[in-house]
Amino acid sequence: MEIVEGPPPPLPDLPCPLVQHPGFAAALRACGGTARLVQVRDAGAAVAQAVLVRRGPVTLAVRGPVWVGTPDARQRVEALRLLGLRLIEAEARDVALRAAGFRQVATAATLAVLDLAPSEAAQIARAQGKWRNRLMQAWRAGLRIDRAAYDGDPAHWLLAAEAVQRRRRYHALPLRLASAYAATNPGAAQIFTAVQDNRPVAAMLLLCHGTRATYHIGWSGAQGRACSAHHAILMAAAGWLAAQGVTQIELGTIDTVGNPGLARFKLGSGARAQVLGGSWLRLPGF
Repeated sequence: MEIVEGPPPPLPDLPCPLVQHPGFAAALRACGGTARLVQVRDAGAAVAQAVLVRRGPVTLAVRGPVWVGTPDARQRVEALRLLGLRLIEAEARDVALRAAGFRQVATAATLAVLDLAPSEAAQIARAQGKWRNRLMQAWRAGLRIDRAAYDGDPAHWLLAAEAVQRRRRYHALPLRLASAYAATNPGAAQIFTAVQDNRPVAAMLLLCHGTRATYHIGWSGAQGRACSAHHAILMAAAGWLAAQGVTQIELGTIDTVGNPGLARFKLGSGARAQVLGGSWLRLPGF
C-alpha cells in the first residue's frame, strides 16, 4: 500500500461528509490551515481517501477516511495505520478501528439527515404534521424565497448577523471558513433568503459537496420566527437542491437537551437520526 497526495489522482465524486470533501480541504488551506487530501492505494487501486488535519502533534480525521468501494478488513486496517492517524472522529462504528490500535474515548453524536424527495409533494409528506402546519403558516405569510450563490464576501449581511448570534449563544467553525469555501468552490455555497415586505426576515447558507449539502449558517429575526420562515426556506432549498442532483442535506447535530426547539425543527422536517461512530484514539505502540 502507498499514500498518494498533492493532489492525488482524481476519483469519482465519492459521497462524503463536508469535512471529508476535497473542497473543504481547499477551504481550510485558504484559511491558513494544514489540511492534506490523501489517498491510500493498494496495487494501484484507491482504497481510501481522507482529509487529514494537524492539531499540534496530532494528525486527525473528522468523519474519515472515506472508503473507496468495499475494501476487505486487512486493507482497512493497513490503510488506517498507513495514514498515521492518532485521532478519528468516526463516521460509524468500525471494527477495523480497534484492530488498527484505536480505542474509543468519547461517545457518538447524532446528526439529522434530510433525504431529498423527487417532488415537493413527496418532500412535504415526509414531514411531521406540526412541521407541515408551520410550513403552511409560512406560505400564508406571503414570503418570497430568494436564492443566490454566495461569492465569499466576508462582509455579507448574513455572516454579520451570524457573528452577532455567536456572541450571544454559541461557538462554531470560524466564519472565514464559509467565505473560503465559497471562494475556492464557486457555486457550491448557496444562500436562501425569506423576504417579507421587501426585507430579509430569515436566511440559510448551505454548502454543497458532490451529491450532498450541509446546513452551515441560519439566521432568523423576530418577524421571521413569527411566520416560521425557516420552514419555507428549508422546503425551497430542498426542492432546488434536488433539481441539481443533491440527494440529502445534513442539518447538523441533534441536541434534545440543550436546544430542543431546534431538534424538533430538524426531525420534524422528516430528517432521520444518524448516529456517528464516536471519537477514537490510537494508543502508543500500535
